[in-house]
Amino acid sequence: METLFTLAVAHSPSFVAGAAVICLTTGWFLASLLTQMEEAWPRRQPYRLVATAMVAGLGVWTTHFVAMLGYRPDVAVEYDPAITFASATIAVLAVGLPLAVSATVSRAGARLVLAGLAGLGIGAMHATGMAALSGCLRTQSLTASLAGCVVGAAFMMLARGLPPRHRSRPVACLLITCAVCGAHFTAISGTTLQSLAGAHRSIPEDLILGLLIAASPGFLFVNTLLSLVALKRFETQEREHAGVLSLALENMSHGLAVFDGSGRLELFNDRYRELCRLGEDRLRAGMSLDALLDAIGAACGWDAAWRARVEAAILARLAAKSVQVADWTAFDGRIILFETRPLRGGGIAYLIDDVTADRQARRQMQQLTLIDPLTGLANRAALQAELEAVVASGAPQALILIDLDRFQNVNNMFGHAVGDQLLIEVAARLRAAAGDDVFIARLGADEMAVLARGAPDECRVFATALAGALSWPFAIGETSFALGCGIGLCHVTEAPGAAELMQRAELALYEAKRKVGDRISAYEPQLQERITARHHLEKDLDRAIERGEFHLAYQPVLSLEDERIIGYEALIRWDHPTRGPVSPAEFVPMAEETGQIVPIGRWVLREACREAATWPDQRHVAVNVSPVQFRSPLLLADITAALAASGLPAQRLEVELTETAMVEDGKAISHALENLRSLGIRVAMDDFGTGYSSLVHIRDFPLDRIKIDRSFVSRALDDPHSLAVLKAITQMGRDMAIATLAEGVETPEQMRMLRDLGCGAVQGYLIGRPERFGATALRGGTYLPAADKTREADERRSA
Repeated sequence: METLFTLAVAHSPSFVAGAAVICLTTGWFLASLLTQMEEAWPRRQPYRLVATAMVAGLGVWTTHFVAMLGYRPDVAVEYDPAITFASATIAVLAVGLPLAVSATVSRAGARLVLAGLAGLGIGAMHATGMAALSGCLRTQSLTASLAGCVVGAAFMMLARGLPPRHRSRPVACLLITCAVCGAHFTAISGTTLQSLAGAHRSIPEDLILGLLIAASPGFLFVNTLLSLVALKRFETQEREHAGVLSLALENMSHGLAVFDGSGRLELFNDRYRELCRLGEDRLRAGMSLDALLDAIGAACGWDAAWRARVEAAILARLAAKSVQVADWTAFDGRIILFETRPLRGGGIAYLIDDVTADRQARRQMQQLTLIDPLTGLANRAALQAELEAVVASGAPQALILIDLDRFQNVNNMFGHAVGDQLLIEVAARLRAAAGDDVFIARLGADEMAVLARGAPDECRVFATALAGALSWPFAIGETSFALGCGIGLCHVTEAPGAAELMQRAELALYEAKRKVGDRISAYEPQLQERITARHHLEKDLDRAIERGEFHLAYQPVLSLEDERIIGYEALIRWDHPTRGPVSPAEFVPMAEETGQIVPIGRWVLREACREAATWPDQRHVAVNVSPVQFRSPLLLADITAALAASGLPAQRLEVELTETAMVEDGKAISHALENLRSLGIRVAMDDFGTGYSSLVHIRDFPLDRIKIDRSFVSRALDDPHSLAVLKAITQMGRDMAIATLAEGVETPEQMRMLRDLGCGAVQGYLIGRPERFGATALRGGTYLPAADKTREADERRSA
């Protein structure tokens, strides 16, 4: 109490009141400047930083020395001008600068540290100001000085550490005033001054100091006024720029948010607020990252784990030094596009947009590129990706390739609309047979692929079930279609990669298509050897004509009406120089696939016509013509050239075409046959009864002869159904005035049966085997009619 009384007596009330007014005014100015600093843009902060530091430092310094002018101990004192000026500098740097910087940081801890440093700066400025006293003996209590520093630091930290909702200007002004005045009067309470002998006041120096101190409030007010005016002008410019910027921001399709280097939100647009689902009152400039995430999390329903995940992602992007673009799946399932761009001087700009609809549309487009639009099955690209996944996983699976039979015939006869509907039915039947969880793809017009699970034997059984499902006729409208299929499969254990798996399954499919009966083939290493051998055979076949390796064998045709040989069927044979005789069943399909059948067929026509021209009794020659030849525009020219070169009359040439071949392109085949018949060439349908819609073909195609397939002849004596078919065909031929010929006659009983049925002619081993041109071929076989025996004797006598 004695110290406080002595302190009160030693001060002039009027000067103390003046110092308090200056301190309160300074506190009010500082509260205003600090608030503007916290809301300022980074490019305006340097101006506010200098103004705030000057106001704070000079305000504290002026308060100190005005109070010192009112300090009236009975001692003559003087003030050292240099030290006094140094105390003013310390006030700006040690008090004003930390206080101003505290308004530029977002973290509460950093702000408290800077505020504490400013409070300690008040004590440093006070100690320096007191050191400016001269002409007396000064003693200072260390305890009082430290206590003054603590008081200044405590009040200053309290002023800057209050929550934003409690940090009003009056409260901030009062706390800053308490910090300055508390530090000054606490420290000066421990100060004692003693007069020195001969010391006196230097009026001129006191007068100068008084004028300087008196001018300080004016300088302080002018500086603050200029600072506020300048800041007002800056704010006006900022508002003008902000208007233009706001117009640009609000017309952006993306959400934009700009964060400074410490993670404080500096700038955003309404689109960003909408995407974050925040109300207008929930988002403001200056928010810390923590506060922003709390607000967004509350609006979007985040849990703690999701919030931590988002914060980690944002902090990682804040630390990144390059542009990053990525999709982010939000907590509510939305897909948000994030683009982050580092800014000069620190900080980062966020561009965000809701791309959920776009990504869903893109995903649908990607799915469409992997789906066959007709059947809804996967396509070749999807199969390739699935095969790679299967091979990588090592799961026991097999690739099954399915090639439909006679599908092209359906397309040609009934049109693509019916063919498309048939493919849809095939896909539905495969799904039903395979199950919903089995991968099925369409690879081409009539080729499917299925991935079966299990060991090789299990996959073979599965393939058999698929073949059975496709074996039943398909009903499209009022028409029924029987397709059938060939199946090739390869197990993943037999292929090192996806490409090899597909290649080997294709080899197995090719083998299955060549087989008769069971048309399911699994890959085996020997298949590659067979393909290689076939390749070599193809090359040899290409040069067989030049090397003279082909020859024709002729099988006689016997008329049952007068029991005489009426002609021969020309059959091609190949004598390979190293392999020996090659079966026509092996090389003819190969020649049709490669197109080599056209030059081979041309040679057969010329050779058959040349040799037939030397035969007696107007016997005809029958030549099998491939459907590949019929599709060639050179067929008519080849036939006429062969007839012209040999001199064989056109009536002695009979062209044979299988029933199945006629179906492939009905209109074109019919037109070609009409052209041949107009030249006098006869047309025969080979293998009748085994093809598709035979009765339609008899009605629509211009035919001179029907050749009944050997399968009916061989079973007719024991099978009533085959006998009934033979009766129907022969009767139909008589009614339509089309000659009939039965193939495969090997016994006299079959001969008698066919004669009784009224068949016109027969062909088979009983009549004669196919042989090269010569006397044997002309004589016939085991059964030799009497008329031909007489001719044989005459020919021998002539020889």
